[in-house]
Amino acid sequence: MTDNWDTQEGVIVKGLIAGFCYADGIIAEGSFVKLGSSAANRLPVAATAAVGDSIGVAMRAAGAAGDIIPVSFSGIVKVMTGETLLIGDIIIGAGATGLVFHVGASTTLKLNSATQYIVGIALQAVAVPGDEMLILLNPH
Repeated sequence: MTDNWDTQEGVIVKGLIAGFCYADGIIAEGSFVKLGSSAANRLPVAATAAVGDSIGVAMRAAGAAGDIIPVSFSGIVKVMTGETLLIGDIIIGAGATGLVFHVGASTTLKLNSATQYIVGIALQAVAVPGDEMLILLNPH
């Protein structure tokens, strides 16, 4: 897919909600993160482990536990897809792969008996899994 944005994954526009978070372990740049285990006076994040547990996107890599990394919780973000998507599809993170995963139409914050967070809305259609796309991260 061709777009006119920067070739790198990450935050696209200003006006987003980002925070500096304590990494619970190794996290790849541009991957989805979930809430980590408690750390005194810090906001901990960890690499996603299960489908639907994502809450944000890591803007920089964490090489080890204890690294402080910027995480975007809202805004327009470029991420890697895990399947084909249509504009407007509601999406969740696909667990350990860190890819975007389609969940279809829904208006609830959590799906499947409150076990999966909606992480965004597709702003571009994607015909080839593994391609990059823009999403509106946490639009609720």
